[in-house]
Amino acid sequence: MAVLALSHPKTTGATAGKTTKPPGSTTGAANSTPASANQSVPASSSAPARSAPASSSGASVATAKAPLVVLNNTTTTHLAEQAATRFEAGGWTVTKFDNYQNDILSTCAYYDPDTAGSKAAAEALRKQFPTIKRVEPQFSELSSWDSPIVVILTPDYQA
Repeated sequence: MAVLALSHPKTTGATAGKTTKPPGSTTGAANSTPASANQSVPASSSAPARSAPASSSGASVATAKAPLVVLNNTTTTHLAEQAATRFEAGGWTVTKFDNYQNDILSTCAYYDPDTAGSKAAAEALRKQFPTIKRVEPQFSELSSWDSPIVVILTPDYQA
């Protein structure tokens, strides 16, 4: 079995230990409360970006364990970093983690429907970590994270 690493020309790295933010994101407090139903803003944290190949639209996920972005949509400080460590211990690659604000029903692995194999990888992640309650296609706002899977943690997430 061959493993294929894909890179994306728009992928950016960390600067001075800060997480790379997607285009159009704004800065917010690390332990801010969730935003209203009509507002969704990625919030900055001082979490480092993790280096790993990113998958671009139309690409194929080479293995069942696709790269992940983990976002904390709770008031629990450092939850995304803790979850990222847990997912990595389970054999997954986490490329970024950060805070996030939006009305999200429950902890969910959002997959990129344009990346072949990303739905199966998201289902495998959910099976391995049952605290991920749902698997859904990414909504348009998540495309700025440039990842085949974006996990959004909500208050129902338990390590």
